[in-house]
Amino acid sequence: MNWRVGAVLLVLVLLGQGCSRYSEERVYKAVHEKLVGLESYSCTADIYVKGNKQPGQFKIKQWFRVPGMYRLEVLEPAVMQGKTTVFDGSRIWVYYPYIDQVVLLENADSETDENLFLGFFLRDMLETEDIRCSFGQLDKAEVLVIELPVPGNSKYRSVQRLFVNRKDLRPLRLEMYDIKGEVTARVDFSDFQFNPKLDDDFFDKDKIGISMFYEDWDPSGMFFGSIEEAGEYLDFSPLWMYYLPEGFTNEVIQVVENGGKKALIAAYSSDDKNLVLLQKMMGRGEGDLFQSGELIYLDDKPAFYSERQDVRKISWTEGNIRVQLVGNLTRRTLADIARNIK
Repeated sequence: MNWRVGAVLLVLVLLGQGCSRYSEERVYKAVHEKLVGLESYSCTADIYVKGNKQPGQFKIKQWFRVPGMYRLEVLEPAVMQGKTTVFDGSRIWVYYPYIDQVVLLENADSETDENLFLGFFLRDMLETEDIRCSFGQLDKAEVLVIELPVPGNSKYRSVQRLFVNRKDLRPLRLEMYDIKGEVTARVDFSDFQFNPKLDDDFFDKDKIGISMFYEDWDPSGMFFGSIEEAGEYLDFSPLWMYYLPEGFTNEVIQVVENGGKKALIAAYSSDDKNLVLLQKMMGRGEGDLFQSGELIYLDDKPAFYSERQDVRKISWTEGNIRVQLVGNLTRRTLADIARNIK
């Protein structure tokens, strides 16, 4: 039996047994129809996690596709902005933008983040008969509250509750409680979208270093097979890379649109070496914002060079196009490639 259908049918039976006798049958029917049709979702999540000394608070963009693939992109705090976690169904990959590196968490499993997702809450409903529900209010909204135990018998996360808006059936909050009944984690959902299109590229570790956070993202239409194809979608003529070290192959060509502007990202790799070329059209007055690092010259063209650990970056302007070349190659090799981008 499909796990989503089975979970919903079980919940509906238990809801009828465990909820108030004043429950409205139409609410259960609506919940059934909504959950049976859940294939994927996206949302913005404000997360609170109780810590030993002080609580952690985060704002993330969250995507999920059944049976258990997910992607998290940190929006706040600023120091962690862009950190992205992808679970492809078997392994967890994490991208750290501040060092421009992707790391495979060999000894981790998806349970690290599972309590943050509605999708795993629904899975847990299928695996237990200990379900309780009630009607109440949350920030003046009439809600259906579904409660069930957290698998694993952890004293820090013993019970979980999902708060669903009775009017539009959108999840509003997911809470975790310890064995004393105190909240240890809370997820407040906003901008919740049922069944956005999320194909396999979205959970591909080779594309994890490329931010996919922007409105109306269409994964099937934003990756391209060549620069020529991508150029037809851009609002500027892209520059070309006329020199690439031997052994490098193109891995990703993507056009990102955010805030009304389009950027072209081309990623290349060779064994443990990687290289990313980013191009975007600058707005009026943006030039000075990018002048940071050591001033160098690419022949007679001024540019700025910076590095952090083994990640190096060269940035410059070409007319009204802002260009950034980032990789873990040597400074000399990176400069040679930059000189041949025209």
